[in-house]
Amino acid sequence: MNRKVKCILQILLAACLSLYCYTFLHELGHAIVMLSAGAAILDFSILTSHVTAEGGNYTQLSQLLLHANGALLPVVCSFIFNLFYNKNSKSVFYHFFSYLAAVIPIASMIAWIFLPLSYINGKAPVRDDVTHFLDACPEGFSPLLVSAAAAAIMVMGIVFMVKKEIFKTATYVVKEIRA
Repeated sequence: MNRKVKCILQILLAACLSLYCYTFLHELGHAIVMLSAGAAILDFSILTSHVTAEGGNYTQLSQLLLHANGALLPVVCSFIFNLFYNKNSKSVFYHFFSYLAAVIPIASMIAWIFLPLSYINGKAPVRDDVTHFLDACPEGFSPLLVSAAAAAIMVMGIVFMVKKEIFKTATYVVKEIRA
């Protein structure tokens, strides 16, 4: 098989697998909180990106965690996975999977940065985790704190990727394919 075609197929496989893993971890994040509140999971779907549960005894804190953990669990797992990143690996699949496993959770923070601004203006999407999180916040809590925390997570993730040379290695692989 042609080297370029093989590289492109590995990149596509890495993209599909990383999206699947992100969705699984996102929904698992919600499910963990539901189970910890004593709820029974009725449906867990990666293809339709949802988890539903029945019952449970939710406190204000568990309500907050229910909506935030969908974003936080993938970020934490990404960080742990990429702690062991090996920039010397020769695998195109490995480098792109690692790259996307870091970028996708970090990019999900964009919603947590900008939706609180929409929330302040009364224009946030009704069925979004960020909106549900802000609805569960105590009265007087500033949505801008959520934006600031998400921005900090995003910056830390980008700095981590630069220090581990995940960006550099991924761009090098792309250059090799073009050559």
